[in-house]
Amino acid sequence: MAITINSKRENDTDQTVFFSIDFDGTKTWHGDIPKDADPQEWFDANEDLIKTQILRKQYPSADVPQLEDKTALESFEAWIAAGCKNAEQTKTITTPAQPAVDAVMGERQKTVESSEEVTTTEIVEVDGKMVQKSVTNTVVTNTPETKEVPLFDEAGEEVGTTTVPVMESYTITPAVESVAEKTETVVTRAESVVEKVAWKDTAE
Repeated sequence: MAITINSKRENDTDQTVFFSIDFDGTKTWHGDIPKDADPQEWFDANEDLIKTQILRKQYPSADVPQLEDKTALESFEAWIAAGCKNAEQTKTITTPAQPAVDAVMGERQKTVESSEEVTTTEIVEVDGKMVQKSVTNTVVTNTPETKEVPLFDEAGEEVGTTTVPVMESYTITPAVESVAEKTETVVTRAESVVEKVAWKDTAE
């Protein structure tokens, strides 16, 4: 990868060098290097770093594993050779166990549903005339249910009857079955191919 120095600019603490790179088509580039460094020597010595930076610009969303036995550039080139794929990512979700919970019951008076036809009279306008007509509707009511039971005096003698409410049980909160601890692995990012984008110098 040929690097040609075009010009440089002295800064307070470093120098900005403008250069051309013959890599994937000739491109212009610029970068800051130490103030006392020789530009050509510095860039020749850091050729792998420059190439890695270019690849990073061409594959900005690349998730490149840094292999222990390879340099950053070699890891990047190995990632490209393997198809430019970002690996699938997963995470493990653990749902804690839940104990069984009994239903909470209550008691209330039963009701009896009944319905009746109720007819009312309405006056409406029909073809410009006021007409009296009957309208029948079904009215549904819920009446508390009662029953008659024997009534006794203090001596235990039956003296008549009395009315008491008919009660029923109902569920306030339903029962909950126990749940065992559950561990599952879910995919948070599917494997994907990273498309190569045109490289542009940061100066553009």
